[in-house]
Amino acid sequence: MKNYRTILLIGCVLLLMACNFPLVAQVGQTPAPTSNVPTSASTPTSAFPASSTLTPSPTLSPTPGAPQLTPKSSVVNCRSGPDVAYASLDTINSGQTAVIAGKNENSTWWYVHDPNNSSVFCWVSASVSTVSGNLSNLPVIPAPTAIVTNVTVGASVSFSMCGGPNPVTFSGTITTNGAAKVSFQWEIRGAKSNTTSPETITFKTAETKNAPNPGTYSADCGNYSISLHVLSPNDISAKQNFKIGP
Repeated sequence: MKNYRTILLIGCVLLLMACNFPLVAQVGQTPAPTSNVPTSASTPTSAFPASSTLTPSPTLSPTPGAPQLTPKSSVVNCRSGPDVAYASLDTINSGQTAVIAGKNENSTWWYVHDPNNSSVFCWVSASVSTVSGNLSNLPVIPAPTAIVTNVTVGASVSFSMCGGPNPVTFSGTITTNGAAKVSFQWEIRGAKSNTTSPETITFKTAETKNAPNPGTYSADCGNYSISLHVLSPNDISAKQNFKIGP
């Protein structure tokens, strides 16, 4: 009976040991480290978006600059108005450029900034200049106050003999580009000289008028000249040489 109990006790102990062994092993087991490495390969995500293809900006055509002119010859006059009868305010030399600001009605003269004085405008003939740039939008600039644009003069001699009176008659014309009051005088030069008193002709429009002559002039043989000299509104004259004699 005593042996039976001993065997039963040993059997219980062995049974308990068999039941607790996995638990002891489980409690004493060190857990496997957790890996942060992904189990499968993946493409990393960038914190910045992928660069995109840049679209080039459209090319803008440059706005054409103001038209310009350059002299054809070494030097040209820049006048106070669109005619050679107007006074020259300045000259433009070869190699200089002038910005064109306007034109006359038939585009035979250009209204420009004086390259030597940007605050001054003057006129250059189209015939003596080369232009570049867009001329289509240029405004038409009216000419300044009307002036005398042309003067002619002539002398007619009635020769008889040297030592005696030889009658000479004079003629002349004055042309304006508008309404103007014109003052003029005759100037005779030679062996016998004379200058008449100033006279006035009124022009109501652009036209040509005969200048009243100074009357018959008598002189001896010799070389002379006659000038029809306009004093205002501008200074312009015409001169004719003549001879009295055989």
